[in-house]
Amino acid sequence: MSIFGTRPEIIRLSRIFAKLETNFEHIMVNTNQNFTPELNRIFFKDLKIRKPDYNLKVNTGNYGKEIGEIIEKSEKIILKEKPDVLLILGDTNSGLAAIPASHHGIKIVHLEAGMRAYDFRMPEEKNRVLIDHLSSVLLPYTNYSRENLIRENIHTSKIYVVGNPIIEVINYFTKQIENSSVLEKMKLGTKDYFLITAHRSENVDDPKSLEKIFSGLEKIHLKFKKRIIYPIHPRTLSKIKKKIPKCIECIKPLGFFDFTKLEKNAFCIITDSGTVPEEALFFGVPCVTIRESTERPEYIEAGGNILSGLEPDNLVKSVKLITSSKNKLEWINSLGDNKTSDRVANILSGKIERQKF
Repeated sequence: MSIFGTRPEIIRLSRIFAKLETNFEHIMVNTNQNFTPELNRIFFKDLKIRKPDYNLKVNTGNYGKEIGEIIEKSEKIILKEKPDVLLILGDTNSGLAAIPASHHGIKIVHLEAGMRAYDFRMPEEKNRVLIDHLSSVLLPYTNYSRENLIRENIHTSKIYVVGNPIIEVINYFTKQIENSSVLEKMKLGTKDYFLITAHRSENVDDPKSLEKIFSGLEKIHLKFKKRIIYPIHPRTLSKIKKKIPKCIECIKPLGFFDFTKLEKNAFCIITDSGTVPEEALFFGVPCVTIRESTERPEYIEAGGNILSGLEPDNLVKSVKLITSSKNKLEWINSLGDNKTSDRVANILSGKIERQKF
């Protein structure tokens, strides 16, 4: 059984789903944590993923209700289907289905294990620590994450480094990404715009933090004279109280092909996402992360990312620095070798059929 519910999970699991469908009896559970079509349903069509067996339609109105429904509804399905193993990717609230699974003795495999920002303001940090320590098998992307797990006394026999699944997804859908007409529709030239994403609770829930982000983007526009394209998350839109500066072009969230085409051709990406810097590094596009900490130090070491924080002047300086570098960004050490889905399927098969965890 796999449980997921957000855009990044669906994208990164898409090629792994194909292996699970071929080699296992696979039950798919969508919590619908990202409930808008642009952040959920569209990816099943674009990425050739079949309809999930269950849609929990979780109420995301407030934290307690959302977590309660994820635990309650996933438990009912776990008890009904009695899976041998539950596969979870990442650190979203959907992953807290690990709690009832663990309670009922279901073995948990955690893909994207071991990431640590050491910043407990982030709900994701709490989730990833909890899921890791409930899991029977941990599948980190990199050796950095493996070392984090070992420092927390998780035995090495439970840990397998598998690489980042996004490489396979991008490579598999290269033609569809290239065929996207989003640049023509938006009248955008290559390297002629900034692409923005910002949605994290520690950034957008505080009006002052959100104002700093918009102020920084306004300064970026004045400094670099390039368009600012911001596919805005519904969560962020609901938090905006003041008028958005005119230079910031807010648009609806995009499908994977259109958004990835924008990533590939941007002058620079400014984001608070954990996953967008992965794609930026793959495409060799400079990326600035508007956070104080990151669970992905590999991308900073690769030279493709800078942590700027939220102060507008620091953001401008960071963008100026990273876009002035002429170094070619090397991604393979940080992202893997395009074989993640095979590794995941092999590990699952070996564990289920032979060792029984």
